[in-house]
Amino acid sequence: MMELECRKCGFKFRKEKTPPRCPYCSKEGSVGLLKTSQDLLDETLGET
Repeated sequence: MMELECRKCGFKFRKEKTPPRCPYCSKEGSVGLLKTSQDLLDETLGET
């Protein structure tokens, strides 16, 4: 299961595969992996 989030409305959900659109707001192409707190820290500190 992947943790996913809509970049438009912020809806968070779990799915096996990334859907083409958000199940809540129906925005096409707005769904991506949910960032963890470590991902956010790495971005802030400039690490990859």
